[in-house]
Amino acid sequence: MDAARGWSDLLAQVPNNLDRAWVDITGDPRDMGNPSRQHRLKFDLKSIKLGGVELEQWQYEITGGGRIWYAIDDENRTLYITLAGTGHPRRTDRRR
Repeated sequence: MDAARGWSDLLAQVPNNLDRAWVDITGDPRDMGNPSRQHRLKFDLKSIKLGGVELEQWQYEITGGGRIWYAIDDENRTLYITLAGTGHPRRTDRRR
């Protein structure tokens, strides 16, 4: 599922949660105040290459299963949504 479609699904199902997430990640994309909700991904998911540049990749838990993954581009002061969806992304299971 691409990020835009996943974002639309989240908006339809949990608009208040999505709004809170947007405020949180745009306010402080590296906030560690609630690490169970917002944290950097680990192992081979901790970064992603976009436009030839390696960027940190973070996760924000919207619901028990819903997630947003985003990459932080400090130089351009930009966040890229790399994944959004209502179900738990299985790519995080048993990573080393």
